Amino acid sequence: PLRDGRLRRHRSRRRPSRHPLHPSEMAVFAVIGLAAGLLATLFTRTIIAIRGRIQAISSTRLTLVKPALAGLLVGIIGLWLPEILGAGYGPVDGALHGRYTWQILIAIGLLKMLATTACFSAGVPGGMFAPTLFIGAMVGGGLGGLARLFWPMPISPDSVFVLVGMGAFFAGVFRAPMTSVFMVFEVSASYKIIAPVMVANMLAYIISRRLQPIPFFDKIAGFEGIRLDSQEEIREQRSWRVEDAMQTPSSLPHHHLIWCGPRRWRTEPAADHPGDPVPCLYADQSLEAALPLLGRHPAVPIVDRRDESRLLGVLTLDAALARYGITRNAVSPPAGSVPPPAPDTASPENSPPTPSP
Repeated sequence: PLRDGRLRRHRSRRRPSRHPLHPSEMAVFAVIGLAAGLLATLFTRTIIAIRGRIQAISSTRLTLVKPALAGLLVGIIGLWLPEILGAGYGPVDGALHGRYTWQILIAIGLLKMLATTACFSAGVPGGMFAPTLFIGAMVGGGLGGLARLFWPMPISPDSVFVLVGMGAFFAGVFRAPMTSVFMVFEVSASYKIIAPVMVANMLAYIISRRLQPIPFFDKIAGFEGIRLDSQEEIREQRSWRVEDAMQTPSSLPHHHLIWCGPRRWRTEPAADHPGDPVPCLYADQSLEAALPLLGRHPAVPIVDRRDESRLLGVLTLDAALARYGITRNAVSPPAGSVPPPAPDTASPENSPPTPSP
């Protein structure tokens, strides 16, 4: 067992065997990914539901009692299966070396999930990273041991299924499938583990995201009054670039621009005006970053990065706003609104002066 609590130590002892994976094993890895996605959804939704119900009850007595109840439950489980206590890296190392039966592995994983749910729901979590790795490793190893009893084809050793389950459950809870792939590869130091982990990770990620659209940590932060945009929401936001809204110079004959040097453009001089300097933009720049310039200039030239004397197009404020679905037309007053009262011409202040006799 590991004394310092790190899976990275003694990595060579836990490398999967060197024999190649049989293609039929991908079905087993897919089942592990499916189970990991469902368990990850059950795990996170249970914590969110219980945490929400507890937070809705404003009771000082409950605030003091719920950590004690969570600790009591963990202690009862720990008397029967002490492997669930602590970070659990020692039992994970034992699972990698096949020291547990598949029944014990699944029991340890499910009871660890129960204990972590109780602590997290009570507001006294001990972290989510290590329990997630622990639960995934136990469930993956248990399903791999079960498949070994019935699978007619050649099958990998226990360590492969432990690592695949670890990565798949992590991907389902944290919504970080690629991070999970690199993490498992670092632990195993074996390239053969990458394909199985990717198959299981993507299934767990897709199922978890479909069944629990809002990420787990976003919901937990919401209970504390914190609202942060998740990386999933940021990725789904459309980011417009300057080239998406620029127009060709020929379509804007009233904006004549003259190149005066590197990043130096001026409007065409008139008889009574020498022309104003105008900053330039590149086609791959963010459209949002161009809006401040459009507030000061009616048109901004878009130039080529390799040849700044080459005018690719012109960006105007109306074209940029139109890309966001905004127009600058005057907005009519809403129906049913009361117009402002007209000045009272009969009032003494507005009446014409009376001529003196």
